Amino acid sequence: MSSTQMNILLSMGIGAACMAIFVNNKADGYAPTTISTGTNPVFAIGGSTAPGATSTLNTAPSDQKMIITDVVLTIYGNNGNNSPCNTQVTIVSGAGTLAEYRITSDTYWPDYYMQPTKVSHSYRSGLPVESDDTFGITNHGSACTIAYSLSGYYAQP
Repeated sequence: MSSTQMNILLSMGIGAACMAIFVNNKADGYAPTTISTGTNPVFAIGGSTAPGATSTLNTAPSDQKMIITDVVLTIYGNNGNNSPCNTQVTIVSGAGTLAEYRITSDTYWPDYYMQPTKVSHSYRSGLPVESDDTFGITNHGSACTIAYSLSGYYAQP
């Protein structure tokens, strides 16, 4: 083997070793400390709303929006004997209707319940409630009660 061939092979070997070292190393960057916003950036609200009623849930702070990301709704009760409750439910704010759902509670006499329908939804972008705006949930039904759980986070307007 000539010295030229030896230099080429040696250069290729060193080049391959350098590539293996530099290409396979990952750079991870972490903040040295956690930055606190001073308040908890998430919220969760739960409760129930009677038939034909609107429950006021919260008012967004004056310096922040509230983004609703998760909604769980269930229905309970009956519409007399073996009639199901077919109920429209809306999440409303001063800006209008943010979301609308339809749920049904299947019942049969005398008050034995089958599995009611439920809504369990996560929004990718969320339902925005603007600063200083109040929001609530409306049960448009006439016989069954709605149980709800809403969660999300606070964001800068």
